[in-house]
Amino acid sequence: MLRLVEFLKKVAFKDFKFYAAISFLFLIIFFTQKNLWFGDQSKADLRNLEKEILILSEERLKLENQNKLLEEEKIKLSSGREAIEGLARSELGLIKPGERFYIFEPFKKEDISKKPEIN
Repeated sequence: MLRLVEFLKKVAFKDFKFYAAISFLFLIIFFTQKNLWFGDQSKADLRNLEKEILILSEERLKLENQNKLLEEEKIKLSSGREAIEGLARSELGLIKPGERFYIFEPFKKEDISKKPEIN
């Protein structure tokens, strides 16, 4: 054990400059790469930002489509009284004076086995 310690001391002191230079280079490489892998602008953060950009761009497209539909409806409603009247009839259920309003219930199928028998 004592021989091993003496050997390591000789080798370490003899090549101290070499080991110091290698250690210094490793430290430089570590500090230059640290921000790339672990910093605020790391690759993982950039991937998260790209995903967020995709989500926001899809949301923007949906909103643009909704704006187009609303603009078309605005143009349609500003074109005349008939469009406003039609919208009031369809969405609000309004009727003109003198008209009759009918509500049709859906047809219900009756079970054939429950029909009364005629004698």
